[in-house]
Amino acid sequence: MVTDEKIKIGMLSMLKPRVNFANKMTAEPGQVWGPRTIPDCQLIYIVSGKATVTLGPNVFQLNPGECVFYGMNNPHKLVSSKDDPFTFTSIHFSWDEESPVPNHPLNGIKNCSTSELGDLVSPYQILVDEHGEVKFPNHFILPNVETLFTQIVREYRFEEPGYTFVMKGLLTQLITIIIRNEMNGKNSSGERRKIAPALEAIRKQPNINWSSCELADLCGYHPTYFASIFRETIGYSPKHYLIQERIRKAKQLLLEVKTIEEVSVKLGYTSLHYFCRNFKTVTGLTPTEYKIQSLEL
Repeated sequence: MVTDEKIKIGMLSMLKPRVNFANKMTAEPGQVWGPRTIPDCQLIYIVSGKATVTLGPNVFQLNPGECVFYGMNNPHKLVSSKDDPFTFTSIHFSWDEESPVPNHPLNGIKNCSTSELGDLVSPYQILVDEHGEVKFPNHFILPNVETLFTQIVREYRFEEPGYTFVMKGLLTQLITIIIRNEMNGKNSSGERRKIAPALEAIRKQPNINWSSCELADLCGYHPTYFASIFRETIGYSPKHYLIQERIRKAKQLLLEVKTIEEVSVKLGYTSLHYFCRNFKTVTGLTPTEYKIQSLEL
């Protein structure tokens, strides 16, 4: 039985996604896929027409510009409209594989019972630098990604030299766009909304040495509760997030301001040594090395 236990994918910037199969087709009126499970993951983009997908306890009516995502072994059923059969692009993929060579999912597709469609699906969580865990959505609207889907299908079909490398790049771009879209929607809802005043304060004034208590007051919560939901939502403590924001801003200032000391002061550091240590911990370079490297490039 599928549960709602989280599946942690890992760090977005470190993933090596692989396309296993890609296709574009027009369904027959009333054509049905499933109930079934698949051995990898799948993204479907609706080009035209209509369809209905059942995924766990949820039923989605799919229209042009909408996408659906199935996870590995998540029971699902897809039905094309009888009156307006849909044209769609489908990509089967794995999140992180050393080999870029496609592994066709056909042998791993299994039928399942209708009752299993009611099982909860496991949410996929991806760790995004400086933002914490982000849930990869099962249903979303992205009207401007049809070209990416089409390019992946073309590369898969024609297998021109370097096609696996190109597919990996296109799929990485597609996954990133989906995650950004999810994060933009997430900013105004759920746990992130609870700490939004604190996030805004840190981003607007990273030069202030914000304490956890001060940030908790901005959000109207007890410091212990605030620290808990902050770490759960962002993946970092408030102090660590402040350092991340300071260093992000420092990268910009180092290209604009003449001296490292001036950057340090602008960001609220009372110790140049402490600023340099923070900068190297986050970036792997000293401020001087970063400034020289940027000028050389």
